[in-house]
Amino acid sequence: MPKTFYFATKILVILLIPLWITIGSIRLLATSEYLGIEYNKADYPEDSFGLSKDKRLGFASENLRYLRDNLPISALENQTNGGEPLYNDRELKHMEDVQSVMQFFWAVWKVISLLIGILIILTLIRLENRKAFASGLKIGGFLTAGFIASIGLLAVVGWDTWFLIFHKLLFAPGSWTFYFSDTLIRLFPLKFWMDAVYTVTGLSLAGGLLVGFAGWYWQTHNYSSVQYQMSKQKSP
Repeated sequence: MPKTFYFATKILVILLIPLWITIGSIRLLATSEYLGIEYNKADYPEDSFGLSKDKRLGFASENLRYLRDNLPISALENQTNGGEPLYNDRELKHMEDVQSVMQFFWAVWKVISLLIGILIILTLIRLENRKAFASGLKIGGFLTAGFIASIGLLAVVGWDTWFLIFHKLLFAPGSWTFYFSDTLIRLFPLKFWMDAVYTVTGLSLAGGLLVGFAGWYWQTHNYSSVQYQMSKQKSP
């Protein structure tokens, strides 16, 4: 049983850490603060159809709030610009799809966080499993860094193909293509998505390396102390 728990802990941590870091990094971008940084970049493109930066930023912030806070679609349906609906039916349908995907992954992240918390508690209770947890952190962290670095490199080398595959995996064919005059393209142009992918890549890479080195340090520097404590527990 101890060996089974040891390997189960290690494998679970290895599998959970990449998802926890990557989803968490994406969630950090779904904020008005990130939008503010992005919109205030000198090379962020202006709207070709006349929307001011302040209006675009306001509309974009409300769009992300709809996704982040799981609001009803009426939160977007009721928005207007110059007396006209801000979004057309195709855009509203796509936003419903995006919200479903985002809320699903956010729920997954919460479950993963709970599982990691439980594993931490069990690991602290059972001294012999600390090495398994530390090893899982090390492998999971470095695995995240390697995987994310590869994904980021693919995005740099072949952005169009990468972007196409990403949307095909998550959305129905034809549901995510829009005209340049559509509001979603005007609020979130290509520059936004490229920067977002590179930012998530950077955050996940940094997070993976940090967790990996933390696991390595814990495993190599605390293993002897754990052995010592276990020997004391077993001694009469």
